[in-house]
Amino acid sequence: MYQKQQELLNKVKEIKEDKKKELKLQAEELKFGIRSIIGSRKNIEEKTAYPFVENVVRIMKNKELYKLRLNYLSTNIWRVEPCHNSFIGFISLKNEEESIYSSISKIGMINLNDISAKKCLILRDEKERIYKDKEFKFVIISYSKDGNEIRNGGNGMNFGIKIENELKSNNQKNEKYEWKIMDLNNGRYEVIMKLKDEGKYLIFVQYDGININYPPFKIILDKNRVSFPNNLDLKKRFKYQSPLYGVTINSKGNILVSDSENNRIQVLNLEGNFISTFKSETNGNDQFNLPCGITINSKGNILVCDVGNNRIQIFDLKGNFISKFGSYGNGNGQFNGPSGICVDRYDNIFVSDQNNHRIQIFQSNGNFILEFGSEGEENGQLHYPSGIIINSKGNILICDKFNFRIQIFKPNGNFLSKFGTKGKKNGQFNYPNGICVDKNDNIFVSDFYNHRIQIFNSNGEYIKQFPVTFPRAITIHPQTQNIITCNNNSILIF
Repeated sequence: MYQKQQELLNKVKEIKEDKKKELKLQAEELKFGIRSIIGSRKNIEEKTAYPFVENVVRIMKNKELYKLRLNYLSTNIWRVEPCHNSFIGFISLKNEEESIYSSISKIGMINLNDISAKKCLILRDEKERIYKDKEFKFVIISYSKDGNEIRNGGNGMNFGIKIENELKSNNQKNEKYEWKIMDLNNGRYEVIMKLKDEGKYLIFVQYDGININYPPFKIILDKNRVSFPNNLDLKKRFKYQSPLYGVTINSKGNILVSDSENNRIQVLNLEGNFISTFKSETNGNDQFNLPCGITINSKGNILVCDVGNNRIQIFDLKGNFISKFGSYGNGNGQFNGPSGICVDRYDNIFVSDQNNHRIQIFQSNGNFILEFGSEGEENGQLHYPSGIIINSKGNILICDKFNFRIQIFKPNGNFLSKFGTKGKKNGQFNYPNGICVDKNDNIFVSDFYNHRIQIFNSNGEYIKQFPVTFPRAITIHPQTQNIITCNNNSILIF
């Protein structure tokens, strides 16, 4: 065995030296080429820098030589990368294979997954609401002791969960706590948990009994999932003189509406009392031409689709202008009637570029990221998209208005699913215009010409509806879970 081992090692060493020699020759050839190019350039530049008669005569005499040299340099194929296969083949004989297979059960294993508890990370949605007796998930990302992310699995049994509640600071493994860890076989491990009693908890993630170097996260378990009642009654109505095309809620819980024909944004409290406005009718900074879609990012900034000016404008909480981006056109970062807008948890901006039949995604500063969609009725195609929203999974839900349906896309813009057709029946649409989701990912759609709001679960299955005349935009109040919608001349709260 030792003799065979030495024989193989000597052969590998021999091949290694041959490969090094070949690579050295390639390097010398490349250096020669570089020197030739630089020398030829300098030579010709020196001769042409001072156009004396003797230089001109010398250039003309050596014209053919220069041509040949330049032709060689321009047509020669320079190998700028190593051109030698770095792999070394190994061929085993059949009788040797049989011997190996018979002994394989006795062969040990080198563990490359040397996980460091202090360097592992937790990936979770910190905004997720967690409910009694309902599963919630997060992911452990494993790292080695040298700080490299591990890309293969096999260590699921080494991870554990420690749970402490605010009253009993212990780890009771009884009917109140359920958890399991699934190996995703890529160095990541999905934790699925369920808590069966309301209260406040600290969740510790451990590897080999050592806490992961990630703060234990605190969760507050709601007693029951908040759901909408069987009968959604109109609680308040605020009337206006002109159509309202967009609505959202700011960080203070106030209502912001796009008063489009008056080219302004109005801010109201939940009682309908006026707080402030910002407006204009030209195309300068902080001025509007038919504002439409409106949303709020994590900083409390206000983002507005300035439809007539084909741009997005960004304002602070008080309505002071911060920045803008976009112009008319169909190129990246250009718009033709931007109508719907929303942001994800990272403040990336998603815009329904309505007349270009596409969705564009931007960073929070307005830098273009990507686009998806094209005009048509196939899966993933769009026909005048309007309302847009992101659910808790990061998926993108779009009112595909003239295709009379809702389409759902993955965060990268790949088509995921759809629901709805043209009609008046439950689950059908007649120009769906606005869309939002509640904290349970139920979907609310403004079914414009059917004069109703339809509600679906996260899979697009019909739940119920309630009447609203010409509903346009819709949103959910994050604290009260009230449904707020606007139509031709009113704000309605349910």
